[in-house]
Amino acid sequence: MLAAYFLIAIVVPYFIGAIPVGAMVAAANHVDISRAGSGKIGATNVLRSVGRRAAALVLVGDVLKGVIAVLIVRLVEPLFTGEDHLALFGVSVSVLTIASLLASAAVIAGHVWSLYLRVVYGSWHGGRGVATAIGALAVVNPLVILVAALVGVPVVIISRYVSLGSIIGTATGALMVVLMVALGQMDLLSLLFVTIAVFIIAAHRDNIERLLKGTERKLGEKAESS
Repeated sequence: MLAAYFLIAIVVPYFIGAIPVGAMVAAANHVDISRAGSGKIGATNVLRSVGRRAAALVLVGDVLKGVIAVLIVRLVEPLFTGEDHLALFGVSVSVLTIASLLASAAVIAGHVWSLYLRVVYGSWHGGRGVATAIGALAVVNPLVILVAALVGVPVVIISRYVSLGSIIGTATGALMVVLMVALGQMDLLSLLFVTIAVFIIAAHRDNIERLLKGTERKLGEKAESS
């Protein structure tokens, strides 16, 4: 039953994460988001390509994908196993921690590489996973997201670079996970959440290049359609 549970913790979150909220909202506003701005389906590109209301809707939708995916996996756990912990490489780890890790990674992967977008547009144009990761980690440990937001949001406001705030906020969240593990507030296996942070930062590599060159668009600047 554990194997079935962990499989569900991967498959269900992936298809939830793959729901292209940004593409759907943009399409409702007669915009092909794959041809606008960066081509990404995240709230930032929707803001530049469609408008504030559409971007707000996308932001909420993408966060909810993470929340719902991880919440479902955690709520159904009692139906599949009566074990709270299992031995992994000689270390006792929480079943919920493993499932939450799998669900978080899967829902973010679905957002970044959406099968639905592959079918509709013939490409894997997704988002960078920040909002969806916020939702997922908010279920696992709200304090991590709170601290990350307290650092990342002011960076966006001051610099007007959403990408810079996202990168710094993500790095802060990773450091918070390490701190929480060191303080015994999270399982040792929770350190693997840091790999998700590394993935999200790596997904911003083009933004990092533009930031270094001084060509990154600031918050409020419009995107050009191709």
